[in-house]
Amino acid sequence: MRQILAATVAMLAIVTAAGAADSVAPEAGSATYNWSGFYAGVLLGYGTGDSSAISDNGFDGSAPEDRADLSPKGFAVGAVAGYNWQRDQLVFGVESEVGYLGAKDDFWFPDGDDYFARSEYGLYGSLAGRLGFAIDRTLITARAGVIVADIDYGYGDIDGGVNGEPDPDSSIFGDGARAGFTIGASIEHAFAGDWVGRLDYAYSDFGSHIETDGFDETYDVSDNLHMIRIGLIKRF
Repeated sequence: MRQILAATVAMLAIVTAAGAADSVAPEAGSATYNWSGFYAGVLLGYGTGDSSAISDNGFDGSAPEDRADLSPKGFAVGAVAGYNWQRDQLVFGVESEVGYLGAKDDFWFPDGDDYFARSEYGLYGSLAGRLGFAIDRTLITARAGVIVADIDYGYGDIDGGVNGEPDPDSSIFGDGARAGFTIGASIEHAFAGDWVGRLDYAYSDFGSHIETDGFDETYDVSDNLHMIRIGLIKRF
């Protein structure tokens, strides 16, 4: 996760420096490429994140420090649409996105202990505001907004030893929409007419919430996800 974030930041810095070095700063209103208008496209990439549950008395006493940690990973695909306004080199707009997150992870009987954990992402949708700086046909943006994703999870004790199943009274389960915030950054370049290539980074945080099992033991569940994607955008 840290490697993905560091690589993305480095790429953003390199492209930004290269664009600034190769461009002659235009006079106000003299940019040769205008980013205003509608656009739509597709994004494809890979996500990795952290999912965890912490309980003082859950997991039947078998989880180290009463905590279970997962690292869901997987490919992601999305469709994006939005609108830009441009004033001189400043670009601002709004962007919506829908898609599918394939990140998941699970374990059963880690180190022989009698507990399990699983987390799996599914469909998602987001809405964000964008602010960017245009260097002719290259656009560098940052964005922030809200996201809703389907997250299927389970944590708790296993009944009956190695061949057992999750104990319904000593476990928690969830499968539904979780809301959170998302932030990100992208570099876009109009390489052929109004076709645009994008390199994109996104971080989504779904916060934490408390769940209670059948014995009224509480679990503090949290989820977040980092994604790096490439995209192809058509401007209209």
